[in-house]
Amino acid sequence: MIKFVASRTTRVFVGLIPLLLPACAGGSSGGSGGSSGTGTGGSTGKGGTGQTGGTTGTGGSSTSSGGATGTGGVTGTGGISSGGTTGSGGSASGGATGTGGQVGGTGGAAGSGSGFVPYVCPSGMSSPAASAIPAGSSATRIAGAPPMDNFDTNQGNGFTNVEGPVWIGDALYFSEMLGNPNPPPSRILKIDSNDNVTQFYPSGSGGDSGSNGMAVDSAGNLVTANHGVGGIVSFTLPGGVKTTITDSFGSKRFNSPNDLTIRSDGTIYFTDPTFQTSSPTQPNTGVYMVPPNSSTATELISTTQNPNGITLSLDEKTLYVGSGSGVNAYAVNPDGSIVATPTAIDGPNLNNNNTDGMAIDCAGDLFVVRVGTHDIDVVSFGSAHPSPTAAGTHLTTIMSIPGNGQLTNVAFGGTDHKTLYITAQGTLGGSAPSKGVFKLPMPIPGMPY
Repeated sequence: MIKFVASRTTRVFVGLIPLLLPACAGGSSGGSGGSSGTGTGGSTGKGGTGQTGGTTGTGGSSTSSGGATGTGGVTGTGGISSGGTTGSGGSASGGATGTGGQVGGTGGAAGSGSGFVPYVCPSGMSSPAASAIPAGSSATRIAGAPPMDNFDTNQGNGFTNVEGPVWIGDALYFSEMLGNPNPPPSRILKIDSNDNVTQFYPSGSGGDSGSNGMAVDSAGNLVTANHGVGGIVSFTLPGGVKTTITDSFGSKRFNSPNDLTIRSDGTIYFTDPTFQTSSPTQPNTGVYMVPPNSSTATELISTTQNPNGITLSLDEKTLYVGSGSGVNAYAVNPDGSIVATPTAIDGPNLNNNNTDGMAIDCAGDLFVVRVGTHDIDVVSFGSAHPSPTAAGTHLTTIMSIPGNGQLTNVAFGGTDHKTLYITAQGTLGGSAPSKGVFKLPMPIPGMPY
């Protein structure tokens, strides 16, 4: 499955957001006219670095006849700026008045940068009454997600697993993978804000994304728990350039990374069960951490059987890890490590229940997919910044998802982040397709995965 955060009341993504630096000024005024000497134009200003544009051109002296025109500043590149002003002519002293300098260059366009702005929860959010969740009567399936094509060799009617939704910019991205062989081929599909569905990766024929759960980093890259590579792999948007962040622990590939979440400083947490491999390579099914700007993973949890969904609380002080036995919460230390002793979350509804993906709304409520019961357990902590030792209380159960497919994951998205997207695996056959992406309007916004 997925995830990611910033101060989770600014849940951010891998790396640091590029700073929007001041625009540069364009070339300055041309030199004053005068005799004989030719004014030197200003040098080129650099865009997006806050440097001043070209220097002032120097005209000839003002006492000769008809001096040559001073040259204006060269056009600045990068930052937005106004052009230089027109140079004034030299005064005549027995000769003709010199011609004024040329107009300085126009500044360049704004400095480059990703332009991506991570989603930030509005302040002051609180849980609505249980009766207000969900806001709509029933989830709606998005037509064509996934499309009926030959990805599964049966025009969409064969079994596939739909997983890892994440909202980035103005679109939802999700994974679709075959049921076999292991590791199974995967692709990444995109749903725009008008529910139009296209294939993001591979963009042409052939290829394999290898993706399962997905998240977004601080630069707007799509980051995947990748069973194809056996590690963590990012894809640039919109280009789809593939980069492996990490693919081994103890000189061996990971089993089949399933879900991930990203702290605001760039720390990646991910689960590594054996669901998409027939030949496990690690002695444990673990939970791992990769520090910012690193490719070296540290094993945080080695005793959970097939950990699955994973996410962070809004304040990033609690790490939630799901499995076939429920959901545990771990306190997160400032260095990104965790406190070993967990707290079981919503025991009456989650203990010994097979759980999958999770999401967080802007009130700090935890949405947990329950695999066996085809529903979503919503757990309230009474605060957007709960104590890492808080077990939470049951708020409501979302059961209004048609098709009876096996639910896999959840994420908030849409232009106002008030749409809950729900993924399910299965087939497309029959009057009520069991697999696909469903959407449900919600009363308050939530995080993008």
